[in-house]
Parts: sequence; structure tokens; C-alpha cells
Amino acid sequence: MSSAKCMHAPRVMVPNGGKKHKDGTPQLQCQQCVRDSHNAHSRRKQDYDVWFQRQGGMCAFCGAPLDHSNRTHLDHNHRTNQKRGLVHAACNQMIGGIENAVALVGIHAVLNYLGLTVDNT
Repeated sequence: MSSAKCMHAPRVMVPNGGKKHKDGTPQLQCQQCVRDSHNAHSRRKQDYDVWFQRQGGMCAFCGAPLDHSNRTHLDHNHRTNQKRGLVHAACNQMIGGIENAVALVGIHAVLNYLGLTVDNT
């Protein structure tokens, strides 16, 4: 079993929400890490609820309805860390692919390849 990798003291180790190692033994974390994990989960849930309401339950990318599942992501700009909106998992992957392609070859090459043109007037 691996030891905890935190810097909190004192290190009173407790089970972490029923998570287990591959060998079936419980995963242990210090009490502060468990509290921090629960607080972070609460903040993520609040963020999700705010964005869901703001977007009227629709995907920020494709406009189709979202469902309350793990297949929904709060998309963000990896360069600035600015949140953009809730999107489907598939849309999130597509956004990442588009961003990677644009970074690699440029927007004009991507648009040219897709047969799309941009009016620069």
C-alpha cells in the first residue's frame, strides 16, 4: 500500500470515501486532504449548477440539451484558465482537437482543409 503524499501535520490517516487500491485495501488520506477534497467537490458542484442555469441546460458549443452526468464538462481555455461553459464530453474533445489543429497548422490551414472561407472584409 502506498503512503500519503501530503505535507499536513499531524498525519492522522483515514479512509477516503470508500476508495480502494487494486489489492482491495482502503485508500488512506490525511484528514485535511479528505476535507479539502470534499470542499473542492462542493465548489465544483456549485460551479456546475451556476453554469447549467446560466446556459439554460444547453451545451455552450453545440446548443443541444445537457444532462446531469459525468459526460458533461466545464470547458476552459488551457492558456488563460478562463471558463467558457458547460459542454458535452464529445464537444469537449472536439474543442480540444480544433485547438490543437489550429495551434499546429494555423486557423487558415484548418479552414482551407475543411473547404471553409472567412470573409476578412
